[in-house]
Amino acid sequence: MFKYFKALEERGLGEWVDRAFPTAAVFRLIEEAAGATAEEVVERLVEVIAPNIHPEVAGEVVGHRGEGAVLVVARAVALWYLQVAEELGVVRVRRR
Repeated sequence: MFKYFKALEERGLGEWVDRAFPTAAVFRLIEEAAGATAEEVVERLVEVIAPNIHPEVAGEVVGHRGEGAVLVVARAVALWYLQVAEELGVVRVRRR
């Protein structure tokens, strides 16, 4: 994920980095998903995040082009959001 952010910055696409950062709406979505599995929350987040991922840069970072690259990066960002939400006390992820 940070490789993606660095690649954006190197190409002068810093506004795309900003688009990938979590907003209050994202944390509300995570909070409202109480009771859902982490996987379900990640999938919901991927739907929100994917339109904010630069496809060309994602393809370069992941090593293949197309929607798959966007989804790989979006999933990494979603997992990061979930970690941040847990660290901020928005949610508590249950470990099995």
